[in-house]
Amino acid sequence: MAQEAYPLPYPRKRLARALARGLGRVLLPVLFKIKIEGRENFPEEGPLLVVGNHTAAMEAVLMVVYTPWQVEMIGAGDIPQERIIEWVTAFYGDIPIRRGNFDRRALTKAIGVLRQGGVIGLFPEGGIWSAGDMRPQTGVAWLSYRTGTPVLPIGFSSTTGALAEALHLKRPALKMIVGKPLPAANLPNNKPRKIYLQEYASKVIQSIAALQPGQTNITHEAVEHESFRLEFYFQKPDGTQAPPPEDLSLHHAQALAKLLHQPTILKIFSFNLQLPVSALVNVAGHHKPDEFITAIDTILAYLRTENPYLLTYRFGPKEGERMQLGLQELREIAIWAQNHKLQIYLTPERRYYSVKDGTEIVQTKQERFEEWM
Repeated sequence: MAQEAYPLPYPRKRLARALARGLGRVLLPVLFKIKIEGRENFPEEGPLLVVGNHTAAMEAVLMVVYTPWQVEMIGAGDIPQERIIEWVTAFYGDIPIRRGNFDRRALTKAIGVLRQGGVIGLFPEGGIWSAGDMRPQTGVAWLSYRTGTPVLPIGFSSTTGALAEALHLKRPALKMIVGKPLPAANLPNNKPRKIYLQEYASKVIQSIAALQPGQTNITHEAVEHESFRLEFYFQKPDGTQAPPPEDLSLHHAQALAKLLHQPTILKIFSFNLQLPVSALVNVAGHHKPDEFITAIDTILAYLRTENPYLLTYRFGPKEGERMQLGLQELREIAIWAQNHKLQIYLTPERRYYSVKDGTEIVQTKQERFEEWM
């Protein structure tokens, strides 16, 4: 089939991408101490799916600059990105994908690239999350299965906050370990496709984890028996507490407390989308009912009309739905408090056992989104 018949030609943007790769190979060793292992595992040519862990911006940069081919990156297309990311993406180009649902247009482009013998780069956890916090998404398995394409795992280490350190002339160390290619997904005759693709995606994640000795699954290794709960009370203008009515309760308080302890997600609403949600980002500093109502209405409207898969994609369909129900319940409570001229005080509690410290931790203060650049 002629190249023009594909929805996206490969290779493309040759001049821009050659310039980006060339400048990267000149500037990165000046700004960082870079160590690359396993170069001998690079296949000579595609088609190929290149995958890696993703907790910061530098993994994508290293993947594009130090692999021997022109990599067509799949990137998040469902939320606005930071301005510098949008500029770089516009210059280099990518395949934007709406995460959480079957984005046929994006996947068709990716399949076309692979069938032209091209190289696709993606992060199988589906986004930037805390290390080990995201369950593997099946997109990489589906693409491998549909096109018969092998998967090359790469492990990146010490990338979180590295760009910020480099810009302050601290020259941080970065490590990139290239693993051996995994054979293409090949569905056995006796196994349902959905189960097999999830197993293959988990295998890909495990192969990446093996290339990050001492750095993968930090959160899951350090935390056990995690649970959440949410306490709230009302306060009258004279400073005394007012009891809540019996018909007002938070049936989904646990899911809502979990959401309030997710700085990665709250940052999307507050920073990427610039929505008026400060009452939920910092519940300890906001007690006026109208602020909670505005924040909740804004989030629910966004989830309803713009991105219904944001929470379900991140936490799974059931938990994502429970979080939205918890927001709706909190809204009803805030309306009642507003009508009775009361303030609301929320305390989202996260309780877990710290393996490192050997003790139970009770956390009520919301964390802030860590610098990922």
